[in-house]
Amino acid sequence: MKGDMKKKVKNIYENIKKQLIDKGYQKEIDWCANIPPLDKLDKMYFFNEYCWVVINTGMKNQVAEKIFNNFWGDYLGTGTFNFEAIKHPQKHLAIKKIYDRLDFYFDQLKKSKNKLLFLKSLPFIGDITKYHLARNLGLDYAKPDRHLVRISNLFEYDNVQTFCKEVADISGDKIGVVDIVFWRFATLTDQYLELIKREGLCDD
Repeated sequence: MKGDMKKKVKNIYENIKKQLIDKGYQKEIDWCANIPPLDKLDKMYFFNEYCWVVINTGMKNQVAEKIFNNFWGDYLGTGTFNFEAIKHPQKHLAIKKIYDRLDFYFDQLKKSKNKLLFLKSLPFIGDITKYHLARNLGLDYAKPDRHLVRISNLFEYDNVQTFCKEVADISGDKIGVVDIVFWRFATLTDQYLELIKREGLCDD
């Protein structure tokens, strides 16, 4: 990324981030920015994020939040999980499998040399969701969902990881934060690609 483009992209990113903060999303940004290193996480944090990614797969965020809260809410109150809240049979089985051997899976994650490869080996985790889970565990990856792919392509990048890393280097934020900022902007903004072009934030 050349000098002029770096300045333009930095301004885009900082403008979008400010808009999100003004709309009340500082907490979401701070959460991603402050995920501890993997060796400081515990098994319940891992399980929480694994469950969220699995439940969220193929669903609208609002629907996934409701299911997740019904599943996890009982644990917060009684120390047990409401597995019946997860109606999707494959998701139900996947989450139960990890829960039943949680110590084993968490230990294997910490020991694995290739974290992405290990995450992909978990039930109901695939080529895209491995990045989602990695990001939520504080690893330096972005989730290449359709919004991030479109935004990356807009700036003539065919790789979401490369795009988010370069924005991270320019802005000083973590790759995961860059992901969160662009993704949340896209979910809140109709015609977000057109808006970027119209505001002169990106060349046609």
